[in-house]
Amino acid sequence: MPDFDAIVLGCGPGGNTAAYRLAAAGANVLMLERERLPRHKVCGGGLSRKTLRELPFPVTPVVEREVAGAYIAYRGSRPIYCSEPGIGAMVQRSTFDAFMTRKATEAGAALWEGCSFQGYESRDGVVSVQTDRGTATARVLVGADGVHSLVRKQLYPDARPMVVPAIEALLVPAAGVLEQIGENCIFDLGIIPAGYAWVFPKADHLNIGLYRFAKRRDNLAMKALLEGFIERYRILRGHREAKVKSFVIPVRPVAASLAHGNVVLVGDAAGVGEAFYGEGIYYAVRSGNLAADAILANLQGHAPLSGYDRAMRGLRRDLFFSRLTARLFYLSPRLGFRFGVRTKRVSDLFAGVIAGTVRPGRCLLTFLLLAPHWLVARKTAAVQSPLFD
Repeated sequence: MPDFDAIVLGCGPGGNTAAYRLAAAGANVLMLERERLPRHKVCGGGLSRKTLRELPFPVTPVVEREVAGAYIAYRGSRPIYCSEPGIGAMVQRSTFDAFMTRKATEAGAALWEGCSFQGYESRDGVVSVQTDRGTATARVLVGADGVHSLVRKQLYPDARPMVVPAIEALLVPAAGVLEQIGENCIFDLGIIPAGYAWVFPKADHLNIGLYRFAKRRDNLAMKALLEGFIERYRILRGHREAKVKSFVIPVRPVAASLAHGNVVLVGDAAGVGEAFYGEGIYYAVRSGNLAADAILANLQGHAPLSGYDRAMRGLRRDLFFSRLTARLFYLSPRLGFRFGVRTKRVSDLFAGVIAGTVRPGRCLLTFLLLAPHWLVARKTAAVQSPLFD
């Protein structure tokens, strides 16, 4: 008899979602986390509207700012403003992840934190997980241990995840800057080739960074571009503190099957990040929910774990079309800004993807079919804002 119904490795959004859902349904769950919570996690920390809907519980206590709108610019000039109250929220991953873990433990999950995973063995329907705290057994193992997943490396040792580079900096800006930005984000499409720069306001600092849709990772070049971004924007100059960290985002599922035997992969461990925006939290939470559904059906004897792969088909399709859109759009961010972002029907499509009201496939198809329109359509006028002085 195994010790647990499920062991979840990793207390990020995907692992926490799966653990909470399983425990709330009455399953006996053990969560393993390498570090002590709360711990810093490199991430922009933006929750889109569709993410807020997908989460299994409200996260209001850890939201630092509601998002009411966004400025989109090209190399710091000609910004347009998109206003949509409630479009998203800002969190810090340290408190967000810890909050989700606490909700899972309150639902009944056990937690071993500060615990190193050393490997697993699967035999006769039971998976044995070895850690530096001892061995635990379960009917199912959920690998939710991030982009460099040890579970994935053991399950698919030859898999080579497709990852793209990003870099973030946490800035304490000059006095008055946070009040100027208010409940708005900034996106700039001309700062980095094949990508964009962001400014996300938090309670007492700014999370800024660069995302690039490219396989080549050059940390020195990314850092130089980040420094150039800071110098280009007055609101970023004169900051009192900066913590800079490079990271990668997975943008393609790591294998044809994300459920093998009694092991499933979710979130970054599964490679389910989105390529156009670099959004990861939604896809982690969504995969965690789908994994929980499949595991509960399996524990009740209703279906094999392969049901997870069937449930993930729609998400895989969305990620596929996001990669196609990124490849097309980032061929020329300048043209994308001029003919796409500044054309309202097109910008509404891309905003719909973030909100979850437009699927990426429909967005791409409509974008292409509208080519005669967005080439000649009247462009949205630039706005005047002291943020772009």
